[in-house]
Amino acid sequence: MAVLGARLDKKKKMKGKKKVKNLLEKKAKGLKLNQVDRKRLTKLEAKMKFRSELNESVKAEMGKLRLREEEDFDEAINVDPSSPSPSAKKPKDKRVSFSGNMERVKVFDKNVKDLEIKPSSASPGKGILRVLPKKTALKKKKAKTQKKATDSNSAAEATATAVDSGAEKENVEESDVQQDKPKKKIKIQVTRKVKEQLLTMDRKQRKAFLRELKSQKNPNHDRAMECKLLWEKIRSRKTPKQERDECVSKLFGLVKGYASKLIYTHDISRVFECLLALKRPGITSALFEELTPELVRMTKNKYAHFFVLRMLKYGTKEQRNMIISSFRGHAVSLMRIVYAAEVLEVAYNEYANAQQRFDIVSEFYGKEFVLFRTDKPRTLEEIVAEEPTKKNLILQHLEEQLFTLIDKTTVRLSLCHRLLRDFATHCNTDQLANLIDSLRDKIPEIVHTPDGSYVAMKCIWQANVKDRKLIVKNFKDLVVKVAMEHYGHRVLLALFDTIDDTVLINKYITTELSHEMNKLILDTWGEKVIHYIVHPRDGRGMPREEIELLQEGDSNPHSKKEKKVRYAEIYRSICEALYAYLASNMESLIFEHNRSRFIAACLETTSSYDLFDRQVPAEMRQKCNEALAQIAKQEFVPMDNERFHLIEHPAGHFTLMAILRCDNALPEDQRLSVEIVNTLSKEELGSWICCNKGCHVLLKMFHCGSSIVKQKVKEAVSMKQLKQYTFRGATLLVDELEK
Repeated sequence: MAVLGARLDKKKKMKGKKKVKNLLEKKAKGLKLNQVDRKRLTKLEAKMKFRSELNESVKAEMGKLRLREEEDFDEAINVDPSSPSPSAKKPKDKRVSFSGNMERVKVFDKNVKDLEIKPSSASPGKGILRVLPKKTALKKKKAKTQKKATDSNSAAEATATAVDSGAEKENVEESDVQQDKPKKKIKIQVTRKVKEQLLTMDRKQRKAFLRELKSQKNPNHDRAMECKLLWEKIRSRKTPKQERDECVSKLFGLVKGYASKLIYTHDISRVFECLLALKRPGITSALFEELTPELVRMTKNKYAHFFVLRMLKYGTKEQRNMIISSFRGHAVSLMRIVYAAEVLEVAYNEYANAQQRFDIVSEFYGKEFVLFRTDKPRTLEEIVAEEPTKKNLILQHLEEQLFTLIDKTTVRLSLCHRLLRDFATHCNTDQLANLIDSLRDKIPEIVHTPDGSYVAMKCIWQANVKDRKLIVKNFKDLVVKVAMEHYGHRVLLALFDTIDDTVLINKYITTELSHEMNKLILDTWGEKVIHYIVHPRDGRGMPREEIELLQEGDSNPHSKKEKKVRYAEIYRSICEALYAYLASNMESLIFEHNRSRFIAACLETTSSYDLFDRQVPAEMRQKCNEALAQIAKQEFVPMDNERFHLIEHPAGHFTLMAILRCDNALPEDQRLSVEIVNTLSKEELGSWICCNKGCHVLLKMFHCGSSIVKQKVKEAVSMKQLKQYTFRGATLLVDELEK
């Protein structure tokens, strides 16, 4: 694991999630560059400048060469062909197919002196390369030639025409090759002799010859082609049901007996998946029986492993058990291959029972557990408790297997997380340090499962200051997504509990949370993260099990700062965004049961149960009070089933009472009761006595409010009307007002 840690350190020291692809794009977007990025950017710009200068110089030289060639070409036109100049340069050879020169190529023997040279009678036929229309190339060439030869005499023009016609014939193939290439086709490598033989054939003969050549190399080629044609008809919605059934029967007849040879190709593997998706019991069982000996090999194949996944999905319980039992003894090798690991993950998570899961996991404990299978599933804790002498061997073998898994995408699988948790729970200090060194770059990839989130929390608790800093930075751009996960949000809570560098936390964690406050508060798990920042370890916002889980990290040796200081600094960084959102969205939040509790928790004063002295900024509290008073000012219609008033709505009434309860501990200008009596008229305030909950709200305002509030409540309430009501709230309010 130490070697793995060093390797990962070297490879991914500067690796992190980025918004941009490269430094140039980062600079263009105006993002901040550190010292290392600025140095790299300087080198990159110098390199690009050198390349541009080099390209310009190359273009200039190429232009000079073209001018020389044009001058030589003009000289060749103006000179009499019967007496060529000795200084005339030989034209450059064209890159064309040898088929164009077959008539002029002969093999000479040194001993033969008198030879009669004649054109070959063999006709090369059509070229293999696809020849595009020649009209375009000829027109361009003629226009170019006419432009060059405008000042020449008539004899030179005749010569130029002859030269051009010869040059055109030689350059047609070159221009066609350099133009748009045809669609990519499957290439077949042949010998020169076969190639010459192909050149003597026409297109139909060549096509038949190549088809025969393919069938010799792949005996099942024709069968595969027929299967694909039938598959296209089956999957088409336009195919009638009767015709589709006939195609299914034909297709099954074609693949039966040849399944083990056809399943491993990328196209025919999808044909088999289609047959399984049809859910025909006879076809499914027949294919499964034929391919049962190939299950492990198919699982390791890039294309055939999809068939195994389909069998797990559409197969019977017995077939699933047979697939899982075939993995016995191969779990370690399957886990090392990405495709096979996906199949093993699905089988382990969705279809395996407790015994089958133990059989899969126990293979990673050592070969002994493969050879000597037990019928009773046990955890690693139970195994170590029964046989303590095997602990070191199990951990050593487990460490070796994890060494190969952490570097791959298999680190995201829940089976890998289970193995990591077993290792992290029972390993010694040095082994845990090596594990942290290997996983510190991959913490965000393992937080989505219960085992993975526990391993991530364990790494955060036991990591040193340097490793913690790297772990926090790896959460960049992923904080909101992690906060909204069932198990991932626990890792953020562990960060808030552990990291002393709150400046780092506020830069990479709370800043991203502040920008997505709406999304987080409306999400079940995101709301818990914000609630934890306001009320750490609050039993109202999290279950007892999570609190006990977080308490495991309280004794870590690397956290030195006091908790109340750490929590207060994190709270202050998110305070402004939180209360601004609450004030602007109060009406939509207060009538929801879970959100109303969250509002009450955010606006209540510090109690003896809080772990730090939480102070809501006066301006923010005043804005929230104004928003609540405006909602309370709405017309009160008792027992309005379409929309309850704030004082009658269960969630709204709960929030109002919880905030009014804290008025005694606040200055008068920050009290909700003062804001309500100043915003509502006497008639609006007095109408609340018509319902029991309204009387209780007025009673709470009278108990907790100032003298001004008490005076205005007395003036607003009609004692004559109040005494006519017999419900409990009215009785208590009468007793309080008559004192």
